[in-house]
Amino acid sequence: MSEERDMEIEALSAIYMDHFNNISSDHVQITLLPNPGGDEPNFVGIILDIIFSVDYPNSVPKIDLIPHLGLEKEDILELQSKVIQEAENNVGMSMIFILGGLIKEWLDENNIDPDLEEEIEESSSEEAEEEERPFEGTPVTEEAFLAWRKKFIEETKPFKKEKQSNKLRGRQLFEQDQSLNASDSKLIEEGEEVSNISVASLKPKLEEVAAQVDWSLFADEEIKDVDYEEDE
Repeated sequence: MSEERDMEIEALSAIYMDHFNNISSDHVQITLLPNPGGDEPNFVGIILDIIFSVDYPNSVPKIDLIPHLGLEKEDILELQSKVIQEAENNVGMSMIFILGGLIKEWLDENNIDPDLEEEIEESSSEEAEEEERPFEGTPVTEEAFLAWRKKFIEETKPFKKEKQSNKLRGRQLFEQDQSLNASDSKLIEEGEEVSNISVASLKPKLEEVAAQVDWSLFADEEIKDVDYEEDE
């Protein structure tokens, strides 16, 4: 078993290089970071501390997670429980690299700039306060509503323009202008004279006009004779 363990330790050393620390033959530490190459900033980091059991890998080694960067112990208690559970699931095989991969995944998800995280928390807190803030306004009573309704109706009532007419009526015209009265009397007298003219007296004149008409212009139309009846 010790030979299998030694081979695993040698492989871990080649993988993690400067981030691997072989404390003793049965005790190793691996420093895990989101970006171990340093090409991007690391805001969190964990040291995976392993003490191999005598019959490893047929039993779970002693596992401890040590905060390394931007974390406190209470921040990784839940993660440590998951790592131990994963070790129990992999009893019988080399498991340290698998455990390191689980921790690395967690670090990638939680590699957040503390300043940015603080701004996000403040923004979330302000939004929560805004949602919880009770509505502040004037209570609506029946009297207040009726007063508002009356005012609203008055303000929205259609504007009616009063039409003023300076036009005089018939009676007013006659009272104001006596010449109109005289004009009407004259028309009445002339109407009596016109009414005395009979149709018979107009017949010669009409025949004279008809004789001057070129009826060939109306050849396509049916011309009906007009009978003139004499007034008796």
